[in-house]
Amino acid sequence: MSPHSQATAAPLARAERIPALDIARGIAVLGVLILNIWAFAGPQAFFDYPRAIAERPGAPVATWAVVHTLFEGSQRTLLSLLFGAGALLILQRLTARTDAATARRVYLRRTGLLAVLGLVNAYVFLWPADILFAYGLAGLALYPLHRLRTPVLVAVIAVALAVPFGLRLVEVAKLRTLEAEAAAVTARSAAGQPADAADEQALAAWQAKLDKARPRADDPKLAEEIRIMQSGTLPEVARRQAVSSLILQTIVMVKWWFLDALAMMLAGLLVCRHGLLTRPQPPRVHRLLVLGGFGLGLPLALWQTGTLLATDFHPVAGVTTMFSYDLRRLAMMAGYLGLILAFCHSAAGQAAKRALAATGRMALTNYLAQSIVCGLLFYGFGLGLYGRVTGYPLYGIVALVWALEIAWSVAWLARFQIGPFEWLWRSATYGERQPWHDRQPAPAAPIPHGEATHERTS
Repeated sequence: MSPHSQATAAPLARAERIPALDIARGIAVLGVLILNIWAFAGPQAFFDYPRAIAERPGAPVATWAVVHTLFEGSQRTLLSLLFGAGALLILQRLTARTDAATARRVYLRRTGLLAVLGLVNAYVFLWPADILFAYGLAGLALYPLHRLRTPVLVAVIAVALAVPFGLRLVEVAKLRTLEAEAAAVTARSAAGQPADAADEQALAAWQAKLDKARPRADDPKLAEEIRIMQSGTLPEVARRQAVSSLILQTIVMVKWWFLDALAMMLAGLLVCRHGLLTRPQPPRVHRLLVLGGFGLGLPLALWQTGTLLATDFHPVAGVTTMFSYDLRRLAMMAGYLGLILAFCHSAAGQAAKRALAATGRMALTNYLAQSIVCGLLFYGFGLGLYGRVTGYPLYGIVALVWALEIAWSVAWLARFQIGPFEWLWRSATYGERQPWHDRQPAPAAPIPHGEATHERTS
């Protein structure tokens, strides 16, 4: 890279930032912990079937119902959308300041390094459900797509969402076939007809699906997982999490997470391209997002939660409710985004805006810090709270982590221009040590009323 290219391809300065994006990113990175805390605190099976721990303290079933209805999928979707918007702004800025080859090289290096950080999060910080690896891969796929016209991008998004929809159709058909075969065997047995080997196999296959959908809290596999995670040494916990990471970051990532991330990033690219996140919008746009998003998303969410509870998380019901999952989470995300943008444009809450913007400016550090802090709280090499805390007390821990992240973001950025993991990421991206202090003075009013989302990419 030539000296001229290095200069013009430099990282974003503080005065160039878009406060509304930082605020929204800060809220989203805090919001993903609302769901993630269940997997930090215990087996994922307890969130998938909270009735397994219904008798434990903290009203886990009622807590699950509230969280599942209000937040399932929406915060991750918001974070993915904001990542796509940020990717477009970075590409626009790089293209405006340097030659095309340098812009491409910087973007691809930056995005590839994000995938590496995702693997670090999964295998070093021991968070198997990391999303950064999928974000990095989807971000690489975003590059050849970002110049396509809006109708073409909408079609790509539709295809990306149609694939998991099709997989769910296949899955529900298989489940209904297994259920019908098992019911037929049971009926024949009730009529006095002995079961043959094929009948036994059909019963066993359906029972396995029921056991997976409705695991017992005392299941030996879950008990062993809790033992390792709660009281195991660091090597034991690392081995157990590495196995989970290998499954999630390969099979699950390819089957579900990659297309999910790509679709939501492309959606973020579109809303950014059309100015929703980068130009001030009239209040009616915010109202439309809030009323339209929650008006569609909340009834779907209530139906999904109610159906799961009413059927005791029947396997067929579990997959059937997922048919409207993407529509529900997109709608709920739109509602939350409308609230965030209305807040950004309001005159109130200046201190809260500055704190959330600082949290968003350190979104990468704060996301990775959640893995580190929660590992120290829940895993055996730390406090060993894994499997001990259920239900609403989990959200006392969430509030504590939020308070810590907001406080250290404000304190850190009062002294430095960039978070520690952001510094590492940028230094590796640009191939040189980045300054800790901004070369440009910070604006006197970082969150100006009515101007929070002006585009500044040149």
